[in-house]
Amino acid sequence: MIIKNKWYLYITEFFAGMSVMAVELGASRLLAPYFSSSQIVWTIIIGTIMIAMALGNIYGGRMADKNPNPDRLYRRMIFAAVWIAAIPVLGKYIILGISALLIFSVSSNFLIWAAFATCMIIFVFPLFLLGTVTPSLVKYTVDSLEDSGKTVGMLNAFNTIGSIIGTFVPTFVTIPAFGTSVTFLVFAGILLLLALIYFISAKKRCVSLVSGIVLFVLCCFGGFSDSFAFWETNLLYEGESVYNYLQVKEDKENVILSTNVLFGVQSVLKKDAGLSGMYYDYMLAAPVLAGAQEKEKTDVLVLGNGTGTFAAQCRKFFSRSQVEGVEIDEKITALAKDYFQMPDDVKVTTYDGRAYLNAIDKTYDVILVDAFQDITIPFQMSSVEFFRLVKSHLKEDGVMAVNLNMRGDGGGVSMNICLIQ
Repeated sequence: MIIKNKWYLYITEFFAGMSVMAVELGASRLLAPYFSSSQIVWTIIIGTIMIAMALGNIYGGRMADKNPNPDRLYRRMIFAAVWIAAIPVLGKYIILGISALLIFSVSSNFLIWAAFATCMIIFVFPLFLLGTVTPSLVKYTVDSLEDSGKTVGMLNAFNTIGSIIGTFVPTFVTIPAFGTSVTFLVFAGILLLLALIYFISAKKRCVSLVSGIVLFVLCCFGGFSDSFAFWETNLLYEGESVYNYLQVKEDKENVILSTNVLFGVQSVLKKDAGLSGMYYDYMLAAPVLAGAQEKEKTDVLVLGNGTGTFAAQCRKFFSRSQVEGVEIDEKITALAKDYFQMPDDVKVTTYDGRAYLNAIDKTYDVILVDAFQDITIPFQMSSVEFFRLVKSHLKEDGVMAVNLNMRGDGGGVSMNICLIQ
């Protein structure tokens, strides 16, 4: 019987730890289009998952002492696997349902309550079940008190290594390559496979296993799509990168990029080639203050280039300007060329804005700071030291333009623009 093989138990612990982290990272991506991926949302995700794991540890320990039958553990893993596989199928509808209910009952802190309720309903139960794995495996692996420390240490080590891998694989492999939905299905499949191997080796029939496999297959067909905005009919592109959920949509007047927020505006292209009607237009005052109309060449640097809205406007209205952009998400740069007609002579470097300034010696006539993660400014680009760094890269009569507070809703924008000369 495979349960007598400690290495299989260690492998179970390894993949349980990996799955917990994969679900946590998947949770952040699932919630991002609806609630953003701000520090508030991350805090709620981590907090609720820790609550689930703690309760699972307590329950798993009690059940292991009361009835140390490994069948129960692997049945719980089946339930966790099916629940995780169902998240891509039902998760977005649950989020919208919760949001609709809370809109009419919550007058303040809507984001906090909606994200918390979502995490409690969608993610707590499967992670509670995975939280029972470690105490149960301790019961099955410890043979005597003499080697208990070594055995528990090995279990914790396998769990930790699995968690480390479960952190990197979704972020850098499965989510960018296949999407959030497939990521949930992959790790649900791993948990189900562990249970399948156990029950086959034990030569036991398990109705839960058969039902779990059937439900998993159904979830694979129903949850394969990564369309978060399933109600939209005018999407040109919807996908994910290492950094963002990305959505390009089109209406009669505009092509719009949204990142992580379904109703936000991160970049815009006017089909009539006119002004955007947004804060980018106000930013055009920066080249004027820098004397772009009198100079033979105006060097412009855009930190947070996006799909090149400001860069394109600079090239259009200041023909002698030489524009460089820095954009950390290379998929956004690719979208700029595919959908937003960004000029070919705008050089874009895939890099963090602050790190880029630290790596170069060049000075500019205009530096636009327009770096946002969803609707918040990256912390490393909001400090006094950062703005001193920006100023050090300005020419003597150069101008720094800073977008301090951008909030797009598709129909307007609240802005707080700062021009420093």
